[in-house]
Amino acid sequence: MEDVPYGRILREGWVVIVVLAVLGAGMGWFVTKLLPETYAATSTLLLRVDSTEASLFERNQFSLARIKSYPPLVDSPEVIDKVRAELDLDEDEYTDRDIRQMLSAENTADTVLLVVRADAPTAELATDIANSAATHLSELIGETENDEDDARYTVALDQVLPAVAPLAPISPQVTAITGLGGIAGLAIGAIIAVYRTTTNRRLRTISDVRRSSGLPVIGQIPRRSRLRPDDGSGAIVAYEEAAGNLVALAGGRMRTHVLVPASDGAIDDDAVTGMLEAQRLIGATACVIDTREAHVAGHGHTLNEVLDGATISDDEDKRAVFVAAEPITLERLVSELPELVSSMHDSFDVVIVVCEPGASALIEQLMGPGAGLILTVRHNSTSATDLVAVATRLRVMGVRPLGVVMLHTGSRSLGSIAESWRVSDRDTVAAGAGGSHARSD
Repeated sequence: MEDVPYGRILREGWVVIVVLAVLGAGMGWFVTKLLPETYAATSTLLLRVDSTEASLFERNQFSLARIKSYPPLVDSPEVIDKVRAELDLDEDEYTDRDIRQMLSAENTADTVLLVVRADAPTAELATDIANSAATHLSELIGETENDEDDARYTVALDQVLPAVAPLAPISPQVTAITGLGGIAGLAIGAIIAVYRTTTNRRLRTISDVRRSSGLPVIGQIPRRSRLRPDDGSGAIVAYEEAAGNLVALAGGRMRTHVLVPASDGAIDDDAVTGMLEAQRLIGATACVIDTREAHVAGHGHTLNEVLDGATISDDEDKRAVFVAAEPITLERLVSELPELVSSMHDSFDVVIVVCEPGASALIEQLMGPGAGLILTVRHNSTSATDLVAVATRLRVMGVRPLGVVMLHTGSRSLGSIAESWRVSDRDTVAAGAGGSHARSD
């Protein structure tokens, strides 16, 4: 079972995670603004029992026993009707059921305190209802408990702490709901980030190339900056590094580079120009022969003219890119191009030939002594499936690619190239060179 690449998930999906977390928090805050606000106000009553016959202990026990039966009385019709009448509440808008839902009473354990609470849409209404209910509940208890014919006990429920207007609603809880929304957005963002990374088959890193094809990465060429399209210094440095890496990996005797794009768009005009400039920077002259039908722009003679025997001038030596002006059959390329490449070595140190992945016969003819094959992929565009398909087809032919060049990567390096190489990468290159010589013999 493959380990979950947590670092890569965070690197590639942090924007999604942050955006969804912010959106979740924003949605939570927005929901709280749509929910009705509720304010709570409380009024505290104290039960007092006076008696000319009972001791203090007896009165205390009587009070503790009686106070427990008073909370349900706050919902009595007498209290409800008097609250509505005192506050002049509309009977249709504030029915008995609505007021009962607003009111509640609770006896604090082991005390003679009774707390009357009112929940209402406004702070003022909650305060008025709590105070009114406490007053009328006190009156109801006095009328119920006291008997004019029996003066031995006098029960009074006194309001000791009147209700005051609350400063903030008790619901909805803006902070809690906003926080829960942020957490939910964070969780959804994390799930999406994990799904995108674990199911994404497009090649983005050196590890992706290695894992899918087993091939080393030779170079990573950054895409052109949108803000400064004329500044290609970063790409030139990357091409020069790729040329140096190729020499370090395959040796300096490789004079024919066969480039095979693993997908559409894996080679463009900038890539061709960069490869030529990189060879110049390391002190070598080079030309490019593009055999594809959908090729990049050419410079100098066309491939048709060169095949027909046109002489290459000194001006073309500086930036020679030969493309077909008219379609050239694969049979002609197979029969004539290897000899042309050999003759090109009289004028150029390195000859770079771009071939279609399906041109197996042409690739096989070009893979002679001093030749190496390089695959090119486009960052975050070429899929692992495309790369595996091309690499497998080449291996069936007995051709082992030297490595992969990644084009249009980010401005920052996506991994150390040289550190990703293995000893077997150089061994395979040596073995491939020996095999090429053996075939030529």
